[in-house]
Amino acid sequence: MSGVRSHVYDAVTRRFHWVTAAIVFLQFAMGESWGWFGPVWKTVARNIHTSVGMVFALLLLARLYWRWVRRSGMPPSSGRMALGVHLLLYGLLIAEVADGVGWRLTGSHPLYVFGFDIRCTPCRLDRPWHDRVGWLHHYGAWLIVILACGHAGAALWRHLVVRDGTLGRMLPRVRPR
Repeated sequence: MSGVRSHVYDAVTRRFHWVTAAIVFLQFAMGESWGWFGPVWKTVARNIHTSVGMVFALLLLARLYWRWVRRSGMPPSSGRMALGVHLLLYGLLIAEVADGVGWRLTGSHPLYVFGFDIRCTPCRLDRPWHDRVGWLHHYGAWLIVILACGHAGAALWRHLVVRDGTLGRMLPRVRPR
């Protein structure tokens, strides 16, 4: 147990974690709600969603690079299930970004990233194939959110029931004044 408590994530890793979580849930909320407010908001929300998605892709690459350079894995006590869920989340996040870009490029609407119009005419797919790519993006997002909620639930379980300090290692450090 003492080895578990000694494993503390550095500040950059913790920031990557919480910024990733915030973006995932904000992107999900935006993607699920943009049809509620009419066509103008849908277009604006889609463009914001796409631009934030591109920033997220860069964040995800930086996060993976940081993890590789720092060799900061999970604590030895985490177990195979926790490692599997983390690897699955990383894989799904990468696939979701790729699928989102693919969905926009294979359709009839351009990909707008911070106001820049990116088109790929040879990338266009027939409507049924384009719809399948969109289906993957939609349900991939749901799967990511469900896994992220399970991940959060497991962290709360370990914090409140097992009391092994898991959540404390990921929370921002509060410095006394």
